[in-house]
Amino acid sequence: MDTPILNGLLDYAMEENIPFHMPGHKNNKRGFSELEKIKDNLFSIDLTEVEGVDNLHNPEAMIKEGQIKLAKALGANESFILVNGSTSGVYSMILGLTKPKDKILIQRNCHRSVYMAAFLGDLEVEYINPTIIDEFNIPVSISIDEIISKIEKNKDAKAIVITYPTYYGTCADLGKIIEAAHKNGMYVLVDEAHGAHFGFSKLMPKTAMELGADVSVNSFHKTLPSLTQTAVLNVNKGVPIEGIKFMLRLFQSTSPSYIFMASVDVARFIMEKHGEGLMEELLENINKFKERIDDLKEFKVLDEKYIGKADIHDIDRSRIVINSYFGGKFLDGILRKEYNIQVEMADLNNIVLIGSISDKAEFYDKIYMALKDIAVKYKGSINKNVDMKCGFIDYKKAMSIKEAYYKEKRSVKIENAVGCISGEFVIPYPPGVPILVPGEIITKDILELITIYKENGISIVGIEDSSCDTINIL
Repeated sequence: MDTPILNGLLDYAMEENIPFHMPGHKNNKRGFSELEKIKDNLFSIDLTEVEGVDNLHNPEAMIKEGQIKLAKALGANESFILVNGSTSGVYSMILGLTKPKDKILIQRNCHRSVYMAAFLGDLEVEYINPTIIDEFNIPVSISIDEIISKIEKNKDAKAIVITYPTYYGTCADLGKIIEAAHKNGMYVLVDEAHGAHFGFSKLMPKTAMELGADVSVNSFHKTLPSLTQTAVLNVNKGVPIEGIKFMLRLFQSTSPSYIFMASVDVARFIMEKHGEGLMEELLENINKFKERIDDLKEFKVLDEKYIGKADIHDIDRSRIVINSYFGGKFLDGILRKEYNIQVEMADLNNIVLIGSISDKAEFYDKIYMALKDIAVKYKGSINKNVDMKCGFIDYKKAMSIKEAYYKEKRSVKIENAVGCISGEFVIPYPPGVPILVPGEIITKDILELITIYKENGISIVGIEDSSCDTINIL
């Protein structure tokens, strides 16, 4: 058939790669009967708002009941199904509780959806710089002292937006952050996209709702057996909700997928019924893998022994970050081409694996054997960036994102852009954390980082010239 998208997907499926990536259903390789029921009835339940199936934007029956069950399972006062991904939830929680020109505090390493919300809402942002763990050369947390200092200097801020956990599975001390912010009358809004599974196991970090956050967003599709693009927004008691509901109607499709909604409902059911036991089984497999890989000196894993370093308060034990002197992109490519193992993400020095209840024990046997083989086969293949320490760039903001976006721009060679004000985003993807946003000054450090990403084949989005040879400046 002349169907390039379908053909490409089917070709990929034929490779039968081991999926250490989202979505968390992992192609339903565990064969959950509840997910098979969705597959078997796919076309018959792909409906619109006809009588008898309720309306996401005005739920009165089955969707209302499903959202009540979600709220109970997730420890929220109210929960809302998201069919436009966590991004729609991030937009809704930020813009539903702020007004134009309000100030918010955000982590500089937050997801690009937070920046887009600031753009849409014409909000003033103040950055909180992350802490860096040198052994892996990645941002992992935020300092409580830094948070308190920022709050003291910005008492007029309406809210603070926190990423918990990070893409790498590390958690800041969210409880203390919430306490400090609430003392100063600030809302605490949590991008908990990668922590949808936390509330279903005592072996996981506490959820944002448990710790008292005002609003949180969970990507069900990232770590739970739910379809891509599904997520949930959670609201705690005492939070004004009408603005959030208005924004949900604005940012969610008026033709929401009933298949997506059913997928969220089924994922919640599976986790409530079997989640604790399945999470224990998953962590047992992961722990065995970590014990075995510990004997391979070429690799190190970001695990519980790093708690306390770089302000890491807790770690998602189902997220596996592997550092090696081979480099992340090199290891990613070899695993895919030679061993049919697809990781979630690779940065300069690390690969990231997403574990979920849908994994089979054999997945972990196969990746261990692959890494053991690579350690011998590619001995001496050293990543030239292995000793590079990123620290964290001292970003210089010249104007707001919105102001910069609407100004006239011109394109220049990127090597000639140092000292200029950027007119666009530069976002390595994944994880989707901008290294440059409109309105920031392009520094030598940023230029060097862009060059390193280019040289290592890391995809960069948000910029008009995806090759990053040129950039639009003001």
